[in-house]
Amino acid sequence: MLAKMVYKNMDKKNMLLYAFSIILSVALEMVFGTAFMVNDRYGLNEKSGSMNWLCTMFCLAAGVMSIFFVLYSTAYYVRTKNKDYSLLLMLGSSRKFIFRFFSVEFLFIYAFSVVLGILAGGLFSALLLFILGLFQYLAAVSVPDVVQVIKLVMKGKLMLFLLEYPLVLLYFCKRNLSEMRLREMKKEGRHNRTCFLVIGGIVLITASMRLLRRSGLPYRFISMGICLVGVYMVMSYGGSLVLMLLKLFQNFYYKHMVTLNEFYYQFKRNCRLLFIMLVLNFAVLYFTGGSVISQMPEDVDSPVYPYGFVGVLQDGGMKDMAREMVGGDGIEIPAVKGSLYNGTVVFGISDRDYSRLTPQELRLGDTEAVWINESTASMERPEFICFGEEDVFVVTKRKNEIVFGTEKPDCLREFAVLPEAAIADYQEEAYSIFAKKGSLQKEFEQYGYCFQENEADLFWRCAFLKDADENMAYVRIISIFAGVFCIFSCFGIFALKLQGDMPLLNQKYRILYHIGMSERSIYKAMSSEYRKLMEIPVVLSLLLSGVYMAAEMTGMDTAFEDFICKYIPFQIIFVGFNVLYFCWIKRVVLKKNTKIIINE
Repeated sequence: MLAKMVYKNMDKKNMLLYAFSIILSVALEMVFGTAFMVNDRYGLNEKSGSMNWLCTMFCLAAGVMSIFFVLYSTAYYVRTKNKDYSLLLMLGSSRKFIFRFFSVEFLFIYAFSVVLGILAGGLFSALLLFILGLFQYLAAVSVPDVVQVIKLVMKGKLMLFLLEYPLVLLYFCKRNLSEMRLREMKKEGRHNRTCFLVIGGIVLITASMRLLRRSGLPYRFISMGICLVGVYMVMSYGGSLVLMLLKLFQNFYYKHMVTLNEFYYQFKRNCRLLFIMLVLNFAVLYFTGGSVISQMPEDVDSPVYPYGFVGVLQDGGMKDMAREMVGGDGIEIPAVKGSLYNGTVVFGISDRDYSRLTPQELRLGDTEAVWINESTASMERPEFICFGEEDVFVVTKRKNEIVFGTEKPDCLREFAVLPEAAIADYQEEAYSIFAKKGSLQKEFEQYGYCFQENEADLFWRCAFLKDADENMAYVRIISIFAGVFCIFSCFGIFALKLQGDMPLLNQKYRILYHIGMSERSIYKAMSSEYRKLMEIPVVLSLLLSGVYMAAEMTGMDTAFEDFICKYIPFQIIFVGFNVLYFCWIKRVVLKKNTKIIINE
């Protein structure tokens, strides 16, 4: 009986919009669960170079955004139930009955949404596997794999439901509706006294831009977080400050008083919505845009990729083969093997040989050492390097640069430069580092399998970049899936906003129609009002993502060409999607709503 009552009193349109957010979130988790399972099993993106972090970070960002999207849509749906809650109280229902009533309703919506989300996620996962197959990734997923992904998704949704459910019940069972409007009025009054927080937001944004001058991925993400916090503070309190400043110009303010206050009210009332849309748009522009326009370097000599072949070999037949392969224009450098204070293995070369590898002159003292390792930029700085009980060298400097390659071989990610005398006097195992410039595709085809069979620790630039370029397709596919989700989430949030505003919107413009406002003017006014709400997050996201993408491209010395020829077209395409969506909103929703206002 209670379930039948709940079903009949349920607002089907609002319920479907709320369920859509949960369905989309479940489908996203299904797709990412399948993607990571395929990746772990087949190692599709293990050679995608520095772009691997982009795929991972985007998946995490999209997952967090899906949670916030569900929480926001839950808050919206809860607000639409205020009328039902008040009606039940007026009819004499107890809080215990209200507890049971809304428990049944939310359980029904969640169960319905999770089932449809799993079905939709299964279809999208099958589409993902099909697309991977088009790129020659023959990744098969068995029935137990699918069951495992479904279990993980259901566990995640159960945890989210257990988080939301008490909050919803607390809202309905403890909320005093008679005090709600009073609290909102008090909250509005506080804005006038806290406009100074805008200054704090501007300081945070300025600090985040200064932090961008430092190279390194951690600084970029720290800067991104600080910047978004600053933007939220400015968006939350900036409207009050701007309005107060405009009041100083009395002639201008009184001339445009109605328009300014209407815009301020709409902006302040939808500030949280606009910020969520800003974050979603920024994620699409920065993460998806970065993965789509990024390309792996070509197999040519450059300061970043100076050598096409690198190998660390001991005495034996492999050394003879390496000498034969590199020929007269190759470099053979003696190396010694030692350890750090924590036991990490480290190879050392002399300062004279380091000067042969790079255009830099380096001369060290008897016990000095220089740590050369781009991969240890975030590690604790080593103080000593030991090559024996008596041979201990103090690290005086650390150079964050690439000398022998990108990320391979692993042994050359930890090496140091020592005085030439220390290398010459070392009597333990003899190692040699072989290096050769140029594209070595023919040499790889001729000698590569021999080194692989002997498990030699080598780096072939041509093979590495070929694998990385092929596997970059995997990263792009995942990023595009996540980007599409963020776009649909943003559009879904805007649809929720529009649907929730319809009753108040109809009431306001119906009054204006009766006092003489034409049908065309009503349609134009509604379109202008919601166009501004879409423009604000889009414009801000374009500015923020443009700044961060320009900073990243500048670090790679390709800022102007890539930014103009690749990233700006991507931004234009993104804006085009938003324009098409708003045109659809105007024709299907706003125009139809205008007819309803006129006919009633």
